[in-house]
Amino acid sequence: MLVDIANEQVKDHQVVIVVVNNIIDEHLVTKLDKRIRLIRIGRNPGSRSILPIIMLNIFLRRFHPDIIHCHEDRQTKLLVGHICPLIRTIHNTHSNPSEYPKFKRLCCISKAVKNYTETQGFPNGIVVYNGIHTDDILKRTLPFPAKGEPCKCVCVGRLHPMKGQIILIEAFNILVNQRNYGGLLSLDLIGDGESKDELVALTKQYGLENYIRFLGSQTREMFYPKLRDYDLFVLPSVSEGFGLTLAEACAASIPVITCDLEGPMEVIDKGLYGRSFKTGDARALADALVDHIKKGTNINQVEEAYNYVQNHFDVKVTAIEYTKLYRSVLKEIL
Repeated sequence: MLVDIANEQVKDHQVVIVVVNNIIDEHLVTKLDKRIRLIRIGRNPGSRSILPIIMLNIFLRRFHPDIIHCHEDRQTKLLVGHICPLIRTIHNTHSNPSEYPKFKRLCCISKAVKNYTETQGFPNGIVVYNGIHTDDILKRTLPFPAKGEPCKCVCVGRLHPMKGQIILIEAFNILVNQRNYGGLLSLDLIGDGESKDELVALTKQYGLENYIRFLGSQTREMFYPKLRDYDLFVLPSVSEGFGLTLAEACAASIPVITCDLEGPMEVIDKGLYGRSFKTGDARALADALVDHIKKGTNINQVEEAYNYVQNHFDVKVTAIEYTKLYRSVLKEIL
């Protein structure tokens, strides 16, 4: 997300990305616009050395930025003295609010995150949605399965307890082993993470190896062209500030089923553009999957979802909103 936004912003502004810790996804580095300057401070995570902090502050004073935009907790502790206005993006509903008073603006990636931030005592958050490159996602052109025909499902995301893949596997167990829907469903899990061994073991325990595939991590270049080939996208998260992969699925013009958390429900506009189920409830998810199989795809709903995502969640819109925000902050201090 940060790379996408920076690549849009650098078209009209000077952009520098500073990575403090020595943890960088080199694949993402290759995606940066060549006009973006990347500064690697090289701090080892957990290090108590003050040298990286000195290096960071020396660079900032030499560069003299107009705005510093932070994306993680504890970053203000690395800054010595007042350099320029600070902006913070809050990406989830469990960020530590101890640093929030130090920022000129708090940007929330969804209304759900904004509402949570208000409960933490900060009512002035501004919603700036995460953005996706909708133009890079191929739109489905093939016909969808008819009512009662087999459905190819996909779930994209890090394999982690918060992402809820275990709920999805439990739902498949209900459908395959209790309700005899085995011939009508298959599932691809795209992603990797700490829950993989547990999820693979559960899949074997339920005898679902013929129905569920683990395809591992894939770059966007790999899965964007293939997303439109699936018949249904499922987001089973138990904690989710927004739901970027849900927006990507809508941009690919495939139907979606999502948990009913506030963030994902914003992506489908409270249910106008997709089905939802009670968060964490495998049986409710199974019912939603059955409902989709029995009723088939609502073509009009899929098309409306596509248009909604194009207009609200494209990264170009996100970049414009951040630029407006920066200008309003700078205007205040002139």
